[in-house]
Formats: sequence, C-alpha cells, structure tokens
Amino acid sequence: MVEQKKYQDIVRLGHRSTVDVLKEGDHIVIQEKIDGANASFRRVGNELVAFSRRQQLTPENTLGGFYEFVKSLDIHIGEGLVFFGEWTNPHKVKYPEHEKKFFLYDIYDLEQEKYLPFEFVKNTGKALGLNIVPVFYEGEYQGFDHLMSFVGKTELGGKLGDVETGEGIVVKNIDYLDRFGKQKFVKLVTDNFREVQKQKAPKDPKIALTAEQKFVDATVTEARIDKMLHKFVDEGILDENFGIEDMGTILKNMGERIKEDILKEEGDSFSEIISDGDTNVEGQEIDEKQLSRAIGRTVPKIVKQIINK
Repeated sequence: MVEQKKYQDIVRLGHRSTVDVLKEGDHIVIQEKIDGANASFRRVGNELVAFSRRQQLTPENTLGGFYEFVKSLDIHIGEGLVFFGEWTNPHKVKYPEHEKKFFLYDIYDLEQEKYLPFEFVKNTGKALGLNIVPVFYEGEYQGFDHLMSFVGKTELGGKLGDVETGEGIVVKNIDYLDRFGKQKFVKLVTDNFREVQKQKAPKDPKIALTAEQKFVDATVTEARIDKMLHKFVDEGILDENFGIEDMGTILKNMGERIKEDILKEEGDSFSEIISDGDTNVEGQEIDEKQLSRAIGRTVPKIVKQIINK
C-alpha cells in the first residue's frame, strides 16, 4: 500500500483557530463546497493510485466508481503531486447533471509540503481535462458579509429536495500559515448543514443533564449524523440502501467517529456551549467517559429518525 497524504480538515470560520486566517488585503478564493466524497489520486511510478479520505482504493473498494475513474485517466502528472477533489457520490445534496464526477479543488506538493496556488490548480486541471470546482470569487478579502453572500449558491445545480442550493463555501487564503507553519482553509455552510444547534431545555426539568450531555445535545445533530452515514456508504461500511437492520454496524462504527469529530470541530467551544449564561463553567474540562456515554444515548435515536424518514 502507498503512504497516503490525507486532505487537511476544513475548519468552520469562527472556530478559535481561525481568528487570523482572513484579514483585510488578503488574496482569497471562494469555492463552492460540494456535498460529495473527498477523493484524491497521485502517480506512483507509472501508476495512478486512488484514495478516499481515509484509505487507498482497490477493485473491491472503489468509492462508488472513483477507482475506475482514476484508472481510466490517460494523463501524465508529477510524482510528487497529490490531486484532491470531490467525487459526487449521492449525498444530502444531489447534483442531477453531475453525478459520479470528479471536481478538482487542490493540488498538494509533497516535496514543498504545501497546497499550491489556485491559479496553478486551475491551469493544471484544465490542461489535463479535469473538472474544476466552481469558484464564486477570487480577489481581495472584503469581509464576512461578502463571504455570506455566496453561502447557499450553487453552480452545479445542487438540489436539496426541490430546493436548489449548495452545501456552503470553502474560503482559501493560500498564504496563511498557523503557528505550526501549516496552511488552513475555512468553511461556511447553509442552515441545513449547520452541525451545532442551540441548547434545548430537557423535557423533564427534574433531570439534571451532565455538561457532556448538554454538549452532545448541541453538537450531535441530525446533520452531523447524516453526513457521517454518507461517509460510511462512501467507505463501503454501509450499502447505499441501508436500513434499520444495519443498526448494529452503524452503532459499532459511529460512536468513536462522532466523538472524534465533535472534539475536533467544537471542543474549543465546550464551555460556551454548555454555559447557558453561567460563567462558573468557564475552563471546565470534558470528561471523555461521560462524553462517550452521552453519545451512546443520543446517536441511536437520531439514526432511527433518519432511517424512518
């Protein structure tokens, strides 16, 4: 197996780690965030090797046909470059005119250990005959309201039910480096994909919720679970026609993945989410055992809701 370069995590704008990512005068690119499967390929020797987000693909594990797509490519690329994009496996947003297509959005240079400027990505992709992710804007950063004006737009005809919409946007300031010397890109998503909800009061006011349960109630939403289920389909863990009979497989794989996801995405906001105006919780640490228990109580109910829709 070939060592895999995984794509960076796209952090929601507003996360503590994104404070200085976008500043006045920065050159940015705003891309449509496609609701599909993260996919990549690179050349190793004389062969193009394909990957899903988590593993190398094979004839038995194809990411819904992406493996075959890569093997069909008649192109020559540098061995030190990784081509990242979205493979439009059917997810929550459907793209009727673009199903099972690859849209290139980044090229990573393994030697320089960085993502290359979008101008290079665009020109290289076009020269190779690859689809390029739709770009809403490229130029100087004009502020948050300008970013929000693109959220929900789609150039690929994305549809959520009968409504034309996109999942959101990805904003890239290719020159920004965090304190670890790493590039960081950010995202803004539509309401239908927002994975944190305002805390709701428990049905029985006599039941005192743990801080971890409050955190789970706010972050383990239907949108987050639904997105993870689609990832399981992409990874071959579930069949695309999964049902209640697959609950055992779902729960076996879901708990740790959801825990990892909410800690990564929302862990820095733990005190804020659970506070409900109480300043005494500032700095409170997460009890991971309590967190796992809360996830175990919450996930099955949401999965059943999704399956029974």
